[in-house]
Amino acid sequence: DRVAALGAQLGADYADRQPVLIGVLGGAATFTVDLARAYPGQLEISWMAIRSYSTRNRASGSVRLLKDLDLDIAGRHVIIVDGVIDTGLTMSWLIGNLAQRGPASVSVCVLLRKPDTPEFTDTRLYVGFDAPPGLIVGYGLDYRGHYRNLRCAALLAPAVYEAVSAR
Repeated sequence: DRVAALGAQLGADYADRQPVLIGVLGGAATFTVDLARAYPGQLEISWMAIRSYSTRNRASGSVRLLKDLDLDIAGRHVIIVDGVIDTGLTMSWLIGNLAQRGPASVSVCVLLRKPDTPEFTDTRLYVGFDAPPGLIVGYGLDYRGHYRNLRCAALLAPAVYEAVSAR
């Protein structure tokens, strides 16, 4: 229901435009496709893959582009679609990277926003749900490649990832 509501809200806000949804692979693939299905008008979808490096669940400040866009976004209305915003490192990097390409606008649509997520100046933010602290899996989100195929998003029991971190 919430994804349908986000799609309708985006449809109203972009009614006279044809935005480009940029899904962040792999965690946002399921959400991006469902959001596109819920969008009532014409749009285009493209994909990016990036990796934020971290140690023991803390962001290190390093982001690497693994797959770039296959289309030119100059003059286009861009909506970055991601599964979770946690520290904001990855999203800040994406917003900056895409803004350099001359789009008409850049917005962000995220399924889950963690506590203390920073504000992104001059960037409209659409949020599905505010999420509690912890590692969230399912609905495309994974832990070490597992759980992406769960039909819902859920907090992973800390004992699962704490045991791996302790090794």
